[in-house]
Amino acid sequence: IEDVSKRLSALFGTDDKPQERGKLLEAVLNDLFRAYGILVREDFRRRSPDTGTVIEQIDGVVELDGAIHLVEMKWLNVPVGMGEFSPHLSRLFMRPNARGIFIAANDYTEPVLTACKEALSLKTIFLCSLREFVILVQRQGDLVALLKKKSRAAIIEKNPYLEVLN
Repeated sequence: IEDVSKRLSALFGTDDKPQERGKLLEAVLNDLFRAYGILVREDFRRRSPDTGTVIEQIDGVVELDGAIHLVEMKWLNVPVGMGEFSPHLSRLFMRPNARGIFIAANDYTEPVLTACKEALSLKTIFLCSLREFVILVQRQGDLVALLKKKSRAAIIEKNPYLEVLN
């Protein structure tokens, strides 16, 4: 966890290389999931069997409380908008039993929050901020407990964006 914390902190100095920073973020957060024993699969691409063309890219898959969650991570300089959020939502709806986790460095737009709340009537999905993960590793908190708290807020309270900062 200490190694993950150092690597995560180092990413804040890579503003000039957003594409590289995004891939490094995936690796750091996947290692964080792994440190808590919850990583199922790192990023992967699904290809068309006919052409070999990438038809889908998923940043990670984790199992939480026996449920499979597709994970999407975005480190943009602006809040995540529908253009970045919609593909993740589509992936979830194409898988009957999948749930979703979206992690963003700079928050979400109102349309994303609205769409996420509306989707909760059909799918479990919750939103995370990168700051939650930074605080978690700094205080060496419990990632499993954080994710379960957020999942319960989405399911029980229909709140997809409960920010857990303590």
